[in-house]
Amino acid sequence: MNFRTVDEFEKFNFDEAHISGIEIKSGHVFLYLDNVMIAADNSCNRDIREMRTNDLVLKLQDGVVTSFVKEGVKVYNADGVFQREIPDEIIPVDKYQETFDLLADKYMLEATVKRDEIAGENVYEFEIEYEEFSYLLVVKANHDTQEWDRFMNKE
Repeated sequence: MNFRTVDEFEKFNFDEAHISGIEIKSGHVFLYLDNVMIAADNSCNRDIREMRTNDLVLKLQDGVVTSFVKEGVKVYNADGVFQREIPDEIIPVDKYQETFDLLADKYMLEATVKRDEIAGENVYEFEIEYEEFSYLLVVKANHDTQEWDRFMNKE
């Protein structure tokens, strides 16, 4: 990879990024993403304007999944009358990789990070669309790194 940043999660926009894959490997959580926007003030961005990239590897170092949920929905008929509610479904640890595989080729709805000052860790939240549902993946990690090969113009 030609470019690498550390702890610059906020210098990227992962919303609407295409997910090529997600995996937990060697104590880290990896997200493989396309169509990631790179902020003008990113330390590797020499063009000083918003750019984008494909084949970005987001590594959450010493990452631990603290929550993985298929979010429930309320179902209404065409007239707007409530029909039923489908509750949230917690994904068990032994189904993580199977669900990650299911989410390959889907899109990120939103990605955020918050600093847990007490624990000294970052809390990353990824909302991923899947048909009429969405999944919420929450990961605690010490650091984030982003690696990619090239900058591309926004289209």
